[in-house]
Amino acid sequence: MENEKNQQENRYKLSVVLKAVMYDKAQDKFLLLGMKDKDSYYVRNFGHWSFPGGKLEDEESMQEGLSREIREELGEVSFEIVTPINTVKSTYTSGNAIYVDYLVQYLGGEIALGEEHEEYVWQTADEVEKNNSYKSWMKKSIQKSKKFLDAEKNLEGWQRCQADFENFKKRQMEERKDLIAFSNQNLILEIIPALDNFHASTEHIPEDQKENPWVTGIMYIQKQLEKVLEDNGVVEIETRVGDTFDPNIHEAIENKECKSEECKNIIKKVVMKGYEMGGRVIRAARVIVE
Repeated sequence: MENEKNQQENRYKLSVVLKAVMYDKAQDKFLLLGMKDKDSYYVRNFGHWSFPGGKLEDEESMQEGLSREIREELGEVSFEIVTPINTVKSTYTSGNAIYVDYLVQYLGGEIALGEEHEEYVWQTADEVEKNNSYKSWMKKSIQKSKKFLDAEKNLEGWQRCQADFENFKKRQMEERKDLIAFSNQNLILEIIPALDNFHASTEHIPEDQKENPWVTGIMYIQKQLEKVLEDNGVVEIETRVGDTFDPNIHEAIENKECKSEECKNIIKKVVMKGYEMGGRVIRAARVIVE
């Protein structure tokens, strides 16, 4: 009767056992620990090999409990708990147990085995699958971990492709802008000489003829051409008599001799206006320097 009573009470006991399916990305391998006590309950029921882990203690979270067990069995290694990967419920005469296997990323550090284990090996998923020394429950957790890791790898690859595609679109847009700017620049370089002719004509109109209708019409056309340049980002390079000659923005078409140091490389006359577009000189100002 007492034995039946104990069995009845044990039906309501529940233990949570946490295991770490530890994966080393650098090796593409999983960690397996060999048990030291060949006659232990674990070895008799689950085999010689195990994952790091153990029972969850009172008032511990799952993450806290698993982290504690990993450090107790492996020492001060670095790791990252990724996600629960497999859950199994088992029933014993002493109660029920929920086994939760977590995928854990091994980040480095020297493994120092605790008292329960005598050896450890790193194995690929294929090596585990083909070796009959490893139990089916371990193979199942490693298979699920491998599928998760492959899915993550595929997702990362897709995200890289997506990022590459976005960068490609940006490059295409920039190249298109450059192409449009280059096309506009060629057109503008053809407009500028025509505008030069208007400037040359309008600068010498006698005062008494500036109100003439034909003069007004010419000035209107000149302003239209100037507006076209302005709308396309073309800016006149400001150049005045007395400025110092700058070969980056000026073109000397005549260099008169100067015997005085004060007037050396000084612009004496602006012959033709210069222009820049997008911060780049498209035509240097033509000047006479003395």
